[in-house]
Order: sequence, then C-alpha cells, then structure tokens
Amino acid sequence: MATTFPLCADASSLNPDRDKYRFYACLLRARFDENKNEKDMVKATLMLKAGEEEFWTNQHPQPYIFPDSPGGTSYERYECYKVPDWVLDYWHPSEKAMYPDYFSKREQWKKLRMQSWDREVAQLEAETLPGGPRTEALPPARKEGDLPPLWWQYVTRPRERPT
Repeated sequence: MATTFPLCADASSLNPDRDKYRFYACLLRARFDENKNEKDMVKATLMLKAGEEEFWTNQHPQPYIFPDSPGGTSYERYECYKVPDWVLDYWHPSEKAMYPDYFSKREQWKKLRMQSWDREVAQLEAETLPGGPRTEALPPARKEGDLPPLWWQYVTRPRERPT
C-alpha cells in the first residue's frame, strides 16, 4: 500500500473524536508497516488493489475536506490577501523605518526597474508574434546584463499564504 493520508483523512471523517481517530490511524499505520518490505511485486499489487477496494467500500459518504485541499472552501482563495506593491509607496516613513533592509532593497529594485523597463518592453515587442503571444510564458533575457521581461513581479511578489 502506498500512503495513509487519504485513508487517515477518511478515518477523521468516520471518527470525529480525536482519540478514536488517533487509535484507528495507528492501527492503519501498523497494517502498512507489516507489509512495507514486501519484495514480490505481484503480491504488493494485489495488496494495493485490496486496500483500494477496502477504502472505497468503507469510505464515508460525506468525507471531511480540509479547507486548503482541492474541493475545500479555501482552496486557492488567497488572492484577496495579495496586496499590490504600489501600496508600500504610501506607507508612513515611521512604518518604513521598521523594515530598513527591505525598503533599501526595494528602492534599488525600483531604480533598476526604471532603467531596464524600456529594454524589457522593446524585447517583448520584438519577440511577440504578429498574432499576439501564444502562451503566458515570458522569454528569458537575451543580452548580457539585461534582465528578463517583467522580472519585477517575481522579485517583489507577496507570500502565497497569509500567516
């Protein structure tokens, strides 16, 4: 058998009491550990098939879906926490003083962005096909010392998830 995660997640649906869930999760882990050194691939495949059948027959009718998991209520919903970078321009100097390293680097990035912007746009215009771009992939920097087009959004991107 492969991993216990889907089975344990289903066990948490079947046993909302944490102590019972933990007991059944330990029993399930023991079943996996009994066969972890199985060398015969035919037998291992049969055990996997039997385990999958057992899982599907005993599956909870409404399994608990974790909020961050696919199908969960919060899956890929963190866009609202991603504040655009221009908001930092309006911070009060006392707020900026709390993060001197970041804001000194940010000022350097802004200067570099202003210097490289015309070259980046010229490269994109030169390399874009007549019918428009076919994908969202951006080309790499072509000349020595140049930066890849629109590098700014990768350097200053916010964290993926709020803390």
